[in-house]
Amino acid sequence: MLHIIQRARKINFLVLMMALASQSAFALKDDVEQPLNIVSKEQIADFESNKAIFIKDVVATQGSMELHADKAELSRNSSGELQEVKAYGRPATFKQKQDDGKIIHSQSSIIQYLPEKNLLVLIGRATIWQDNSHVDGERIEYNTVTKQLKASNENSQGGRVQSTFLPQELKK
Repeated sequence: MLHIIQRARKINFLVLMMALASQSAFALKDDVEQPLNIVSKEQIADFESNKAIFIKDVVATQGSMELHADKAELSRNSSGELQEVKAYGRPATFKQKQDDGKIIHSQSSIIQYLPEKNLLVLIGRATIWQDNSHVDGERIEYNTVTKQLKASNENSQGGRVQSTFLPQELKK
């Protein structure tokens, strides 16, 4: 009987992971083509090293995407392409509207985006959710191209990842 329960939990977890990952596949397609606007109390730019730092009450928007953080760092490679965005907060938050009208939310102490690797990394009390379905862990990695999500939790909650989903939300 225990084996059947454990197997059902694994199947439920996989269904949730696929549902959350597939939702990001439907992000508004023109968001990345929209202007990037960043507002903060202080901004520091180092043109020699292609870095910009935004400090205190950082709000960044691009299309339907919205980031809130205490501090954000942007860096570009030698070709001028975005190399990394790193946001810090208590927590830093990110949300984006999907083509189906639903909004995906995430929050963590650090939000790192590596566009060259198509990787979004949430570090420190990380949570990603849509409606009432969510995944919590110490670290969540999401590949925006392969739509694969990996959650781990080695530091808190006894080293476990927690997931909750409502089957009726997955049907939508």
